[in-house]
Amino acid sequence: MENPSSIVRQYAETSSVTSLWTRINARRGLPFAQQAVHMAKDADYVGDYKLTIFSTKWLTFDNVFWLSFATPIAWILISKRVPKCV
Repeated sequence: MENPSSIVRQYAETSSVTSLWTRINARRGLPFAQQAVHMAKDADYVGDYKLTIFSTKWLTFDNVFWLSFATPIAWILISKRVPKCV
């Protein structure tokens, strides 16, 4: 007779999210599967993002900071120009 704890452990291993993800990746070639990251030896990286002359000072997603201030200011300026209905 088999030990019930080993059956539970086996079920947990086969039905876990990690094992499901591994089986999905094996069937399809997903671009974000667990693969080695290839980076040039002569370049600098932040995470997996290669730094260039321009991106060392400012990254594209840094604009979200400025847009969080610019959008309400633009809304106020546009609202001031719309005539009021009395």
